Amino acid sequence: MTATVHVDTYASAAPKANSRNGIRPLVAGAGITFLIAWIVGLSVWPTNLSVRASGAQIIDALTGHTTAATVQFLTSQGLAGLALAVVLTTVVRPARITGAAAVAVSLTQCALGVHLAGWVAPEGNAAAAATFYGLIDRLDGVKMLLLAATAALVSIPMLRNRNLMLRNRTRSLIVPGLGLLLAAAITVSGIGYLLLNTTLAPAAYVSGVLLLIWVPALALTTRR
Repeated sequence: MTATVHVDTYASAAPKANSRNGIRPLVAGAGITFLIAWIVGLSVWPTNLSVRASGAQIIDALTGHTTAATVQFLTSQGLAGLALAVVLTTVVRPARITGAAAVAVSLTQCALGVHLAGWVAPEGNAAAAATFYGLIDRLDGVKMLLLAATAALVSIPMLRNRNLMLRNRTRSLIVPGLGLLLAAAITVSGIGYLLLNTTLAPAAYVSGVLLLIWVPALALTTRR
């Protein structure tokens, strides 16, 4: 296991040096982009409806805020999803698979959210709004669980990699430590969103902050 992680994650052959030097700035930039995209998305439309919000409540929240809501979905689900995809190109293969699935879900949420804000809500169809919003929230739960798996699959091999432990203490301890905390917290919030459970869903306040710290930290400490 350790040998595989070393080969997949930290290529050391001299001929690849230029490639690594080219990839690192891109990955670091993607990590920062992920953070900025979420900050922008949360800033332009700070409304946070309950996972059990009614269709009328959803339409009321979106009325007069079509542009802001659209920007939020495009940044927090669209741009952030694409940035995450770039960051996860540096991790071990199992984490890339679950991460790619999470990105696909995020882009699906983006499309559904833009349609909800730009077409469904303006028509005033409460039933359709509730259906779309509920689907987006449940997909959020699926995405969170995929991100939990991704964080664990990245973090556990890092903690087991003795060579990494000797070379880079920040990457070998802090990043995987945050990753395991994220995996635990986002599992709780993911179940909450998947089941539209108002007791568990608020854990997203914790898991969201951890995610916004972990992804840039992973990107900025990558060695590829």
